[in-house]
Amino acid sequence: MSKNKKKIKINMVILVVVLFVVIVGIILYFTLNGKKLDTNSTQINELYSYLGSNDLEVCNGLSIYSEKEINYDNIDNNIRICNAYSLLNIDETSIVKIDKTKKNNTCSVNENIKFATDNYEDDICTITKVESEKINEQYKKMYGKEIENYEQFQLNPTTVCYYDEEGYYYCGLSESFTYTIGAEPQTYRTIKNASKKNDEIIIFDYFMKIVNNECFTTYDGNNKNNNCSNVFNEDIKVDYDFLKKYGTLYKHTFKESNGSYYWVKSEPVK
Repeated sequence: MSKNKKKIKINMVILVVVLFVVIVGIILYFTLNGKKLDTNSTQINELYSYLGSNDLEVCNGLSIYSEKEINYDNIDNNIRICNAYSLLNIDETSIVKIDKTKKNNTCSVNENIKFATDNYEDDICTITKVESEKINEQYKKMYGKEIENYEQFQLNPTTVCYYDEEGYYYCGLSESFTYTIGAEPQTYRTIKNASKKNDEIIIFDYFMKIVNNECFTTYDGNNKNNNCSNVFNEDIKVDYDFLKKYGTLYKHTFKESNGSYYWVKSEPVK
């Protein structure tokens, strides 16, 4: 065999080995990390909405951003129902106007369901009515289970929702509400990446809470991030790079069921 043919044969062997290593590496990467997903896709945006509202007054805000793992059983039933209701489309609800009672500035749907009049002084109550089954459908999409107990829930500090045995929820102005004293928190979060592995979708994101220019690592705790607080001020632009450097990394797991995905748990990445 000539030297040139021998050299070509050696190069071919090397090429085959390199291609084999690359292919094995790709297979291992996707096996361990899953297939990357577009974080701007409709699917990821919908799943991300299951984690809570950026309007911190709605339901329980972003309470799943905790210092411990949060799963279905960690969330109160009325909060889960509230979360499902908050994601309904407006065309799935209807508006009902009820005249106030003669004696009080309240309106009655029945003897168990009462609301304050609009602005606490008008002659009518403007109430939102929605079929409980509509909420149950959204609930099942989010949590993979049906509602077992239809409880009343507080949508926000001024709006309460009651269940009627005829199969409807009525939401209107609470007869009383609670004022929040002190600085309102600001929260920031941004998706790092998303991937699909077997029957799960995993979303990683960065989270930060700011109160009085002080940074906190979770939504529901008092653990301060002093490194962040030392540099933060009102002129700071909280962008992806800032959150990547100072935010808390969270992992959110969603599981497949009949072609769609529901939320399973959220946890900080240690």
